Amino acid sequence: MMIQPLSPASTVGEAAAYLRATGERVAVVMRGGRPVGLVSAEPVHEAVRSGDSDALVQSMMDFVAVPIPPGAGGDRVREAFSRAASDWLRSTGRSSRHHDRGPRPR
Repeated sequence: MMIQPLSPASTVGEAAAYLRATGERVAVVMRGGRPVGLVSAEPVHEAVRSGDSDALVQSMMDFVAVPIPPGAGGDRVREAFSRAASDWLRSTGRSSRHHDRGPRPR
C-alpha cells in the first residue's frame, strides 16, 4: 500500500495518520511534486489531542521551503523569500496589511 504524501491542504488528522504509518518524526509537505515545508510529529499529535484534527497542515509547518532557481540573483532570491513568507503568513492566518505590502523601501 502506497502512502500518499502530505500537501498543505492535508488535515492535521491525516498528517498524524501519515506519521504513525511511516514511523517518522518529521514529514515533508509537498505541492506539485516539490517540497514546500516540514511538519513535526509532536505538534501534530498535540493538535489532534486538543481536537484540531481538521486544521490544515500548512498552518503547522515548522519550516517553509523556498524554491530558488539556479543562478538567481539577489533580487530574485529576496522576492522568492518574500513570496514564501507572505504565503505562509496568509496560510496561518497571521497575515496583516503590513505583511502584504511587500518589501519595504530602502
